[in-house]
Amino acid sequence: MRLLVLAAVVSLSPIDSSRAQDTAPSQEPGQKSPEPLEQVEVTATKLPQPARTIAGSITVLSGAQLDEHGAESFEEYLTRVPGVVFNASVPGLSTAVIRGVSTTTDLDQGQGTTGYFLNEVPLTDPNFAVAIPDIDTFDVDKIAVMRGPQGTLFGSASLGGAINYQAAVPDLTGFHAHLQGTFANTAHGADSNSGKSMVNVPLVIDRLAVRAVFIHRDDGGYINNIGTGIKDANRTQIRGGRAEVLWTPVEGTKVSYLYLKQIEDDADDPYQEPVLAGPLEKTTLFPERHIFTTIINNLRLDQDLSLGKLTATASYHQKARTSVSDATLAFGPLFGDQLRPIDLSDASHSNGTTFEVRLASPSGERFAYLVGAMRDLTREYFLDLIGAPGAQQYATTVYDPIFGPGFGASAAANDILDRFSLGAEGDERAVFGEGTYHFDNRWAVTLGGRLFDTQITGMTSERGLLEYLATNPNVLSFSYSSAERSRGFTPKVSVTWNVTTDTMVYALADKGFRFGGPNVNPPSTTNPFPPTYAPDSLWNYELGIRTNWFDRRLQFDVTPFYIDWSNIQVRLGTASGLAYATNLGEATNYGFESSALWQPMPGLSFQSSLAYLDATLKQPFRSGANVEPAGAALPGASKWNISASVSYQLRSLSLLQPSILLADRFISGAPAGFGFVAPLSQGNFNVLDGRISAYIKAVEATLFVNNITDRHGVTNASYYPGSPIEQYIIRPRTVGVTLDYRY
Repeated sequence: MRLLVLAAVVSLSPIDSSRAQDTAPSQEPGQKSPEPLEQVEVTATKLPQPARTIAGSITVLSGAQLDEHGAESFEEYLTRVPGVVFNASVPGLSTAVIRGVSTTTDLDQGQGTTGYFLNEVPLTDPNFAVAIPDIDTFDVDKIAVMRGPQGTLFGSASLGGAINYQAAVPDLTGFHAHLQGTFANTAHGADSNSGKSMVNVPLVIDRLAVRAVFIHRDDGGYINNIGTGIKDANRTQIRGGRAEVLWTPVEGTKVSYLYLKQIEDDADDPYQEPVLAGPLEKTTLFPERHIFTTIINNLRLDQDLSLGKLTATASYHQKARTSVSDATLAFGPLFGDQLRPIDLSDASHSNGTTFEVRLASPSGERFAYLVGAMRDLTREYFLDLIGAPGAQQYATTVYDPIFGPGFGASAAANDILDRFSLGAEGDERAVFGEGTYHFDNRWAVTLGGRLFDTQITGMTSERGLLEYLATNPNVLSFSYSSAERSRGFTPKVSVTWNVTTDTMVYALADKGFRFGGPNVNPPSTTNPFPPTYAPDSLWNYELGIRTNWFDRRLQFDVTPFYIDWSNIQVRLGTASGLAYATNLGEATNYGFESSALWQPMPGLSFQSSLAYLDATLKQPFRSGANVEPAGAALPGASKWNISASVSYQLRSLSLLQPSILLADRFISGAPAGFGFVAPLSQGNFNVLDGRISAYIKAVEATLFVNNITDRHGVTNASYYPGSPIEQYIIRPRTVGVTLDYRY
């Protein structure tokens, strides 16, 4: 808590600039002066540019920073970014919410509100998400978290912001290798281990190189499934890697190809049931397994021209999911609890192509511009089967007198109670651009926008007993197609003022959007919901202040913002249990984000961030049996998000070069979602981590303790009629060691 208090003080205390200059520490003879803080370049504007010179809110996490914190996944680094809440649940289906722009802590009924990208390749589906790939961070160059809508340059699904994972590129000049191994133990749980490797080989010096990465990670479980009798059931295995080839045939030309594949295998859904079972326990009749596969192929050309730089990319991206869940408690009462167990299995996949070409003006021009065009065509398919042993005989005995002979064989063949399928195709086309005019070295104005055309078509079908029981008049099956098309323009305008060489102020107004889509169930007189739901959009207004102090050894940034979100997409449910999406009401999200980085002496570094958020509905709406009132907080919208860390690297000791890191983070409580029978909350916990590293010859050894105080904070929760309360919690205290060898 002392670290968190320090974060609040450093992030909010005003600093007198004249005094900051007058009280700079004096230097003893021969004493080394602290180095100015490094300026990290990102491509958030699709141009290499120092992050803190951009008129927008961006947090950049370099590969070195991620290594320092031992951060391998979303949960370990997004939780340290101001303004971001990570709703950890099933690995591979967990959502990140930026500035509170979401109406659920689970997957949206349609497209999500946060964009996920790898080397600018979109990983977000146009409709219900097949998966949210959580790519391991080994050998990453940097990860940029962009807060606020990114619709102008990144397109749909970046309503609240975007996360761009940038892989390390091949080095044309030399051979490099990196080997890493980790062993850890989790309190109340099982052991974890991982092995990772990277090799960089220049095949032709300065012309052709390849960089390959392989990872294999076993994260031990800590949830006991007392229904199956399996201890530490929620083991997760991640395996895969990537290879990238970089070719520079002539000066000014770069051609690269990236291939990535990652498989994530979750042996059992990692929630606890505090009412039916107990802490760190669940009870299901069989393991609830999830397997996710992500494959990316990306070809890119960067060509220097007299007009500037031409960039063209072509990508083919695939995602697949297979999962099974225990639906006995949810559906068993419909059949007099005569069928056990009842399983819900899902087989889903998406595949798509993305093309983009853009031209950027040469650097250093008074008028800088970027113009481009893109198209993304993604197809999704979902197949859900609900079945149980003896379902065919049950259907024949109970329902054949109603529907006549053959119903049991057609609807319940192979013990299937219900079969649901959804096919969707999303097509996004756009032209976009930004232009910045520099009046002088102090003032600049940027105007930009995106002209887009989106269309999504869907075909759904369902056949089985559940369809019969959920409809009135009762029908055995349905098949339904629908489409939704939208065209529009998202503008952006910003003004930048460089007050001094160490102070920048900007004002920004921009708009974001996301796809509309078809509802999966057909509307009728008994199901009076719309056949489609429209896109929603928001306006974001922010004022940013970026400052440097003490010869650029202290950085302090603060960004107040206000978001006006209208025509919100909301997932609702009918009395019979059918889910659908519609557009209802408005919301306002406002607050501020601040961060500070201070290096008072060589090797010593303090980092802190503090964010405040107020995200509420402006109008009430009915969600199932509940009425969500005006002023209700949006799901997962924690008011306070604080992080702080202190690190010290004693690199002057050439023998061991030890370093130490202590990091703390806190997130306040928030509602876990709309529509629950009883109010559920998540958050309201802090996590303290510690790491000590030293070199033993050429090997770096790191001893770490994550979640030192062994908190069991709830990161997500759900409770629907017929199902128990389910809570996802942070990993309990984990102690381990990592060995790194670099050549």
